Amino acid sequence: MEKNICGKCHAENRITRHFCEKCGAFLHTEDFDEKIYALPEMKMMRVVDNLINVPHQPINWDDVIDSYAARIEKNKALFSIPGMGAENNSAIIEKINNFLSLCRNPDFQIAFVGTIKTGKSTLINALLGKNYASMAVTPETAALTKFRASPVDYVNITFYTDSEWKQLWASRTNEATEFMMEYEELDADSQKSKWINQPPINKKLPNDKIESELAIWSSSQRAEHYFVKEIEVGISTLPKEFPSQVVLVDTPGLSDPVAYRSDLTRDYIRRANAVFVCVDAQKILREEMETIEKVFSYSSHEKSKVHIVATHWDMLGDPEGDWIKQKEFFVKRLTGPAYFDSRKMARDNIMHSAAYIYNLSRDYDSFDPNNKDDKKKIKSLMKFALDYEYDIPADLEKIKEKTNIYAVQDVLFNNLAHDYKKFLIADLKHYFQDINQNLTRVTSEKRESVRELLAMSKSDTDAVNQRLQKQRKKCDDVKNVSNQLTALMHQAKQKTNARAESICGKLRAAISR
Repeated sequence: MEKNICGKCHAENRITRHFCEKCGAFLHTEDFDEKIYALPEMKMMRVVDNLINVPHQPINWDDVIDSYAARIEKNKALFSIPGMGAENNSAIIEKINNFLSLCRNPDFQIAFVGTIKTGKSTLINALLGKNYASMAVTPETAALTKFRASPVDYVNITFYTDSEWKQLWASRTNEATEFMMEYEELDADSQKSKWINQPPINKKLPNDKIESELAIWSSSQRAEHYFVKEIEVGISTLPKEFPSQVVLVDTPGLSDPVAYRSDLTRDYIRRANAVFVCVDAQKILREEMETIEKVFSYSSHEKSKVHIVATHWDMLGDPEGDWIKQKEFFVKRLTGPAYFDSRKMARDNIMHSAAYIYNLSRDYDSFDPNNKDDKKKIKSLMKFALDYEYDIPADLEKIKEKTNIYAVQDVLFNNLAHDYKKFLIADLKHYFQDINQNLTRVTSEKRESVRELLAMSKSDTDAVNQRLQKQRKKCDDVKNVSNQLTALMHQAKQKTNARAESICGKLRAAISR
């Protein structure tokens, strides 16, 4: 396709354009003097040219969102013209780009957040119906890990770029001592060049190989995991009614000793359409409450999207009795201006779970009684069954119901996933309104500043003249002083010459004698 190359910034432009999309200069500079196309009238022509030539990428999944996207594309084109405000408002441009990206790639993101070892990965495995994410004793989640329905099973791995790694490395906090010790013990630096800046790895593989493949890229016992930015997993065994647009995301902690990774989680929470915060039912400590508070602050425009899941419920001394008291504490503590809007919303969005017991019940038939690890799992399951007078294997379904995972699944599948399009459209409408408000504010400020300049230019004419007169007077005074100094110097010079002549005369007379 033929292009117009800008003579000023060398950017490529479509042949139909008259003005450079990037810098605003005329593309046919041989026909115009620069002074002409710098005129206000020409700037208005440049605005019109930008708006006429805004390319629109159709949004096929919803007509209303398509119209929103088209309007935002035009606003971006107008706002991006040099001098229109974009150069001083990068945050608005970022919001616009995020909005358009979400319109074109309508994923419904459900983020799972929690402090270290709160059972996020175990809960995700329970919801997905199989153990995919690592549940090792050591913390495993250092990269964003996404799970979605897919006709074929796959694992895609994305690595940090060089600039991203430099930012990550520079963001290590004072609490990163253990991070550095593990990094050095694994001799990870020797592998850095192998993975940084590498193109993504895309693997199609059998479903039963996903867990072992994930372990390579996410295990804290392997050096590779430091350099992985994001992992996406496609799963073919999810229910057919589960939309492929719904994505479950296992996130690094908000208190990660590497601030860059915490920031990724924070930004993801802000963009997420729903957030499940996992807290350990055994210990509601300051760190857990701080995590909940942060999630609410990042989700302030839609508090109902936050769901609290108290994990390890089965580890309470009296699970049922203790949970009643604990949930009431949560409801009181998390209702108010900064949290849930009402106690009803809090009660609906606060749940308990025993995901590990659920997973053991689900996988019971595959356990080998002669295997050491499987024997431990059977023992844990039997202890739970004994507490509630269940028989194994006859009451496995009752045990699964007792873990409350079905209730969490109901929220996830029958509420959020089933109505994901409705929630997604509502979020996009909110983002659209937010961008419009920001653009209105910036343009109002710019209009006001122009008005002030015009008012100042009119009202300050007399003041300017007065200042000029004062300056002239000062100049005249300086000239007078200078003239006076010149006269004094001339007089001093004459007196000095006369004095010198007198002395020289006397010397000559003395010599002649």
